[in-house]
Amino acid sequence: MEDNILEVTDLITSFKGVEGKIKAVDGISFNLKRGKVLGIVGESGCGKSITAMSIMRLVEKQGGLIEAGKVLFEGKDLLKLSDLDMNTIKGNEISMIFQEPMISLNPVLKIGDQIGEILKVHRNVKGNDNKKRVIEMLNLVGIKRADEIINEYPHKLSGGMCQRVMIAMALCCTPKLLIADEPTTALDVTVQAQVLDLINDLKDELNMSVIFITHDLGVICEVADDVMVMYAGNIVEKASIDEIFDNPVHPYTIGLINSRPENFKKGEPLKCIRGKVPKLSDILDGCPFADRCDYVMDKCKKHKPNLQIIKPGHEVRCFRYDLEKEGNL
Repeated sequence: MEDNILEVTDLITSFKGVEGKIKAVDGISFNLKRGKVLGIVGESGCGKSITAMSIMRLVEKQGGLIEAGKVLFEGKDLLKLSDLDMNTIKGNEISMIFQEPMISLNPVLKIGDQIGEILKVHRNVKGNDNKKRVIEMLNLVGIKRADEIINEYPHKLSGGMCQRVMIAMALCCTPKLLIADEPTTALDVTVQAQVLDLINDLKDELNMSVIFITHDLGVICEVADDVMVMYAGNIVEKASIDEIFDNPVHPYTIGLINSRPENFKKGEPLKCIRGKVPKLSDILDGCPFADRCDYVMDKCKKHKPNLQIIKPGHEVRCFRYDLEKEGNL
């Protein structure tokens, strides 16, 4: 579709473990429209970050393998590009903000050198022009005293400042697509709000498309146009942000929304989804959420449901909805 900047189709990414091959991403498909924000939510280990790393073709460096699928960026299949061609896209047309900025930044290089290197590689900007552009980017992300900060090392900066530096690095080449992987993790509430406002403002100013990955539904409300809920390497529900919160269908999505602390009064016990995310190596047949589901049926333990459209713009992977349509529930 012409208004899609990214189209992912039947993507499968696996890793080799001591117990054999494990599918971390199991045949997922989704699209991202130009200028829009797609939120990807789910518990740790559900495949959110591996999806992002697969798009960027970084899983091989982590011992992973993209087994199948297509990742079309403006019509080009990123999975079929040569390493050289892919390197011209990474950091230039597609940028990524990684988790834990204090770890992601190089501790032995000054801030200005780390941002400036990207400009040298992708835009051939050097010397005073490079320094000027680096200072402009730091100012853009709200860092004061930018002319001094460029000479500092990461350990001299706070977590919030380091996150802003990471955002400046990701945006210095004005990418068409930004992938933000848990960009507000470990930040206090005030700094978190500032970072979210910053991403929203820069998205509008630069007309970027954004994939925003998080486990925090409160955060996703602030930024996303559409939401994709993942569990055990699968997409279990996709819809607009309003539809997800007003009409959640999958039991996992319902459980996530109902477990939000703001839904409870002071002193009330918090609700939670029973059990824990299964090891991917333990998932054999059936729905991967079956052991934790309050609505589990016999067929859920034997067969895996398909992702189906229940209304325009809303998809779910659950047998329960099949039965509801048939009038059996």
